[in-house]
Amino acid sequence: MKLWTSLACALALCVAAAPALADESAGALHKKGMALKNQGKDDEAIAAFEAAVDKDPRLGMSWASLGHLYKKKKDYAKAVAAYEKAVELLPKDDVVWANLGMAYFRAGKDDEAMVALKKACHLNPKDAEVRNNVGTLYRKKGEYGKAIFQLEKATKLAPGEAAYWSNLGIAYRNADRLHDAVTAYKKAIELDDTVPDFHFNIGAVYRRQEEVELAIASYERAVSLAPDKSEAWWDLGHMYRLNHEDDKAVNAFNTYIELVEEKNPDEAKKTADEVKALGGTPANEKKKKSSKKKSKKKAK
Repeated sequence: MKLWTSLACALALCVAAAPALADESAGALHKKGMALKNQGKDDEAIAAFEAAVDKDPRLGMSWASLGHLYKKKKDYAKAVAAYEKAVELLPKDDVVWANLGMAYFRAGKDDEAMVALKKACHLNPKDAEVRNNVGTLYRKKGEYGKAIFQLEKATKLAPGEAAYWSNLGIAYRNADRLHDAVTAYKKAIELDDTVPDFHFNIGAVYRRQEEVELAIASYERAVSLAPDKSEAWWDLGHMYRLNHEDDKAVNAFNTYIELVEEKNPDEAKKTADEVKALGGTPANEKKKKSSKKKSKKKAK
């Protein structure tokens, strides 16, 4: 009898717990969602926000919060759907439009992203991040003049953001404004010397300008920060070769071979030819010789 009583009590508790969210008002559910979101309890926060909009679909900030949480989980389809509802209800909220734009971008919908981001920019022309994102999208579309306009605005609005200067440098480089690209990259490096791509990108411009020594210094810094950055080792090898530093070129090319031979054996073979032309032994051939010696020792 006691067993049946305990089971009945347990079932009663489960039944009572299930409609807990349903018993709360939409506003209370939104507040609960915000508290859970701030605590990092994303799944529980999503459940609370979904319950809130189920009760009252007009809660724009609940839709926006759902968009944020879905984007954080990389569920971009759901993030887009939630943000689309949010902008319907909050058409003058530039932040929501900007977030919708980035959700579109993450979902691979560049045209829709541009529309949403330009709307955000119209609502808040002084938002440097939005300007940067619009500029980056224009650059991706190959519209370098428009990209430069937006990215120059971004760097004026937030001159301390190294990434904006780097993006501007890339746009200048794409537009063949190499001197301006160097200036922008130098500013990015001045603000943050620890980003490998900044050094790699300025090295690539120096390479195009045939500034071999400057290119070498930049690539050397890039690989010191990111030893697995294969493309930097490749470029560095070519710069060493142009500078008649053959031993260093061989070492750089061999490092490149070691980094790419499994994923890209064709590139590794081509680079092996470069090493041989410089009188060196390719890294992949060294491995083969080493494995053959080990096999012979085992056979003995």
